[in-house]
Amino acid sequence: MNWNKIKAVFLRAIGVTSLEENKLSAEQKETLKGFFGEEALEKFEAGLASENPENHSKEIFEAMKAVFAPEAAKATDDLTAQLQAAIADNKKKDGLIQALMESPEDGPKAETNEFKGKAGIPKVMSVMRKAGHYAAAFGFLATGSMISAQGKTIDVDAVRQEFGTYLSQNGNNLEIVRQLFTGFTSSKYFKSVPAVTEHKAVQAQINSVVQQFTPKWTPKGNTKFTPLVIKNRRHKINVPIVPAEVLDSYLFHLYDERLSPDQMPITKYIWEQMIYPQILDDIELRMIFKGKYVENPDPNTPTDPEDSMDGIETILVQQKALGAESKINFTDETINWDTATPQEILDFFEAFVDELTPLYKNKKMNIYVSPEVYRKYQRAYKKVWGQNSGQDGDFGTAKIDYSVNTLVALDGMSGSPVVFSTPDGNMVKLRHKNEVPDVINDVQKHDYEVRLYGEFWLGVGFQIAEAVFAYVPANYDPQAGLRPSNQFPDGTAPAEDEGSAAGGL
Repeated sequence: MNWNKIKAVFLRAIGVTSLEENKLSAEQKETLKGFFGEEALEKFEAGLASENPENHSKEIFEAMKAVFAPEAAKATDDLTAQLQAAIADNKKKDGLIQALMESPEDGPKAETNEFKGKAGIPKVMSVMRKAGHYAAAFGFLATGSMISAQGKTIDVDAVRQEFGTYLSQNGNNLEIVRQLFTGFTSSKYFKSVPAVTEHKAVQAQINSVVQQFTPKWTPKGNTKFTPLVIKNRRHKINVPIVPAEVLDSYLFHLYDERLSPDQMPITKYIWEQMIYPQILDDIELRMIFKGKYVENPDPNTPTDPEDSMDGIETILVQQKALGAESKINFTDETINWDTATPQEILDFFEAFVDELTPLYKNKKMNIYVSPEVYRKYQRAYKKVWGQNSGQDGDFGTAKIDYSVNTLVALDGMSGSPVVFSTPDGNMVKLRHKNEVPDVINDVQKHDYEVRLYGEFWLGVGFQIAEAVFAYVPANYDPQAGLRPSNQFPDGTAPAEDEGSAAGGL
């Protein structure tokens, strides 16, 4: 085995592809010592420091073989003993050999208590079975008893290394990028558009272009549009994970889902069950609709998700404040959703679709509302018309009667009185134009923590102002109803932050 192959084996064991200044950190040395032994590590370091490392290849290889030789020798002895026993047994059964050849039977399967996992679920990666948390997992899955897991903890360094492996293989990081842009519940109503720091529409509205033929050049057809500048914003993820606090929930997840650690490594569990869902909630519920960009004066202080970008509701509020300067079509209709009668609610939406400009009146456009307003409309319709009214058409559905417009409730507009409509493709989400970022681009070990570092780009907005129709009540603040971002789903906050956050429901 030459030097390059030996070096590749050592680097793979510590989860890197190169070494800065050909030097190992203390942490890397401990890992390599556990894999290959102290003697092999010393000789490998000598090779790293040598001007001609190839001269050290043979002695490094011999040291590596010495570490693995006892296991290899034992395996050879066991195999030899098994073979000799089989030969002796076959000599006693010579009279049955022909019959066995004519009607062969499968050899008995070795009995094992090791948990195999759910059938049909692919293996994600080979886990470090000697790590304490995986030893606990296999024991718990095999016996169903937590006794085998008592006293076990999570090897933080092993988790850090595993994160690097998980993110680098099988396109997992590309899948994470895809999940971020398509996983939040309203994503399907946004058109994806590439951008760097901002985007401005290049498409236009155009009037009639057909005319009577004459043999002269008589141009006809004018374009008109008001492109809105949509900012693309850079966001980051800094999340500390204390793996020891995750172990019990991880073990029960494996047990309940009948998954083996190879099918659901703890790194995949931490991402899919803990971090990723919260990122999607932040995007949907705090950023793409309620967000309002605020410049951070102190880079050493974390910010709220909603401060990192302008959301759709904020854009509409800002455009409404421009008055006649805005080209967005704001209705003069007003309504108080809390006090409106069922008939007033139906009248509002009928008036809303009737006010659409001729160019868009016959386009099948969604009317976007909060889940609360959507529910009010459905209940109002039932109270006014009842069920089975005997009238044909779309009565009783979410489509406004005698129109081509359908109500759609968006999770991110929860609690909002805003109503808006725009053609498909005019409401966009921005992705970075030049590169696909590594969403999780660094994993570090700090004491008992695994720290995840990541970033991504995201912006939303409308391309053409004239193609947006909206109702925005006066003095509406999209962020007024947001709970503090440090609040847990049960309404509590970390002890050190109690009383420091303002706002919320």
